[in-house]
Amino acid sequence: MLRLWLMRYRTGRQPAILWQPTRTLWGVWPTVAMIADLEIGVRLRLLRFIACLGELRAGRRAPLSVRAFAEAACVGAPRRAVELLDHWMEGEALPARLHQRCDRIQRRLAHRVRSVLHSAREDGGILWLIDLPVTLLPFAISLHRRMLGPRPLIVHCGGGRLWPGLSTWAIDRDGTGEVLRRSSGGFSPFERAAEHREAFEPTAGGPP
Repeated sequence: MLRLWLMRYRTGRQPAILWQPTRTLWGVWPTVAMIADLEIGVRLRLLRFIACLGELRAGRRAPLSVRAFAEAACVGAPRRAVELLDHWMEGEALPARLHQRCDRIQRRLAHRVRSVLHSAREDGGILWLIDLPVTLLPFAISLHRRMLGPRPLIVHCGGGRLWPGLSTWAIDRDGTGEVLRRSSGGFSPFERAAEHREAFEPTAGGPP
């Protein structure tokens, strides 16, 4: 989404999007060389935004605008993601309605991923998240790192709209990760773990 915003900023037009399953946990961010030609004020604000995304990836706190942008980018909501980045780049506070929507989504997201901390999820450096869609995996890993400490992990998780099967990810100590394999159907380790899915589901009565 950062590259999408850059293309729109340079051309004044909204580029067409070709959706593909990502191979990296947090997508591909612009390099310093890609933004070196921007005006100094724009460049500094964008670098600050990327730095905050890095804080989120590392499992540390990040502003609501950054967390909401990351969520919108991961679930495939480009209009909302670009709007959030527009407000950041203009140095504007989020409009009340957008702020409330983002806050509500973040509370739901926190409720959805908190089961990643369940001790039964992890076994010998392998994290079982097959009931969690891949679009929420970055935030589950961020929470896991913040609460349980950074370490390399192998993660099995569910799919998404672009790949409805199951996937296996290698997560590095710094919070980056890449997909190792995708499967359109189950295989025995997934199927055995799925028998205990009920133990991992968030409890009822979460935020609306």
